[in-house]
Amino acid sequence: MPAGYGATVRVTGSVGRFEDFRECVRRLLVRDPDCDPYTEHHAEGALEYRFTVQNGIPFPSFVEASAEFPEMRIEVQWHRGADAGGAAIENGRMVDRWRGERPAT
Repeated sequence: MPAGYGATVRVTGSVGRFEDFRECVRRLLVRDPDCDPYTEHHAEGALEYRFTVQNGIPFPSFVEASAEFPEMRIEVQWHRGADAGGAAIENGRMVDRWRGERPAT
């Protein structure tokens, strides 16, 4: 992916575990020297992390957090102009990928 694109990481699953998951993600992202600045957003039943990506989406951190919290589903979506795509991670592994807009489920 070219530099300067947007990415959103949406986490759903066991709402009662969001705080523990957030702490895990913070610990992992702070250790990643290439992690771009992000904002964290809370919605009913979901957490979102929004990145303006220069160095790449921090997939390894979210995969590791997913392995520690297998009850969570992590969906990553990115866009740069007309180029868009995404991936879903569950239990420490990628379970879905797509190009373009997210297909309806």
